[in-house]
Amino acid sequence: MNTKVAIVGSGFGMYCLLPAFSKIENCDVISICGRNSSRMEKYCKKFGVNRYDDWKEMLETEKPTAVAIAVIPKHQSEIIKYSFEHKIAVFAEKPLTTSYDTSLELTKLAKQNKLPNMIDFEFIEIPEWKKVKQIIQNEQFGKISEVKVDWTFLSHDLKNKIKSWKTDTQQGGGAVALVLSHTFYYLEYFLGKIKNFQCKLSSSEKSLNNGETEINILAEFANSCIGEIHVDISNSQTISHVITFHSDNKKLILENHSSSLVDNFELSLCTSNGCKKIQINNSIVVDDPSEDSRAKIVAFVAQKFINWCNTGIPEKPDFEDGLRVQELIDMTKIHS
Repeated sequence: MNTKVAIVGSGFGMYCLLPAFSKIENCDVISICGRNSSRMEKYCKKFGVNRYDDWKEMLETEKPTAVAIAVIPKHQSEIIKYSFEHKIAVFAEKPLTTSYDTSLELTKLAKQNKLPNMIDFEFIEIPEWKKVKQIIQNEQFGKISEVKVDWTFLSHDLKNKIKSWKTDTQQGGGAVALVLSHTFYYLEYFLGKIKNFQCKLSSSEKSLNNGETEINILAEFANSCIGEIHVDISNSQTISHVITFHSDNKKLILENHSSSLVDNFELSLCTSNGCKKIQINNSIVVDDPSEDSRAKIVAFVAQKFINWCNTGIPEKPDFEDGLRVQELIDMTKIHS
């Protein structure tokens, strides 16, 4: 039996989650809750789904097996609680909530109800990132002593002077929740637990809600690796997402200098003999060139979620991972 999926969200839920879940076998996307618009009508018609104004009415009427949520973080917990109470599996966006305590409550509810639960940390599904994991796990690369992250760009809301939840930390916005959450997850995915860190946050005048826009972190991992992290979402001069892993005599560089968040990454391995690019078989087929570029990568995470729903075998990243990231997010407030 196919998993019946309902989607909540008229932004990312519509233009990314809807096409992502629609790519998956053994999955039927049946409805979406979101604001009515010509674009929404076009998406509903294209993917053959019903639209609702009220998410609770949608869940009560459609009775889905699972729900995929992309709403303001401040409001996500209410939908998740209701879903778990009605035995509906949940695919959530990051951050899971706006506080550790609320995230802990949801994680406990997921376990108590024994329901599939997943967080959309999609970067590790990019082919070049998968290759990084393989190289790091290969003992020939050596123990990583240092990692550096430089992620700079000008966010849509700052560029267009939009006063939205994405620049409001009380609603789950700000660079820490929106961007650094990904970095926290992927660094621990590659290198293990962060033991402690020092953090400096600052806000650009471009942020109309005064949410932080620049982050500098000096971190220490449990394996003694040192991490330097720089995130700036207010930089109008540079677009860059570069992660550099250092071992005793080697350097692995994962970099993207394009406007796409998930495309155009390049991977290089540097030794005493120089640097050599590593070619990756990037054969992801995209049926619709106008589709949001993230949908094809999110589809890999969504596939794991549907597999869990259909087989009962747990997958990652789950709410425990979301809880851990929320713990690190809250730590930035203490250490800044």
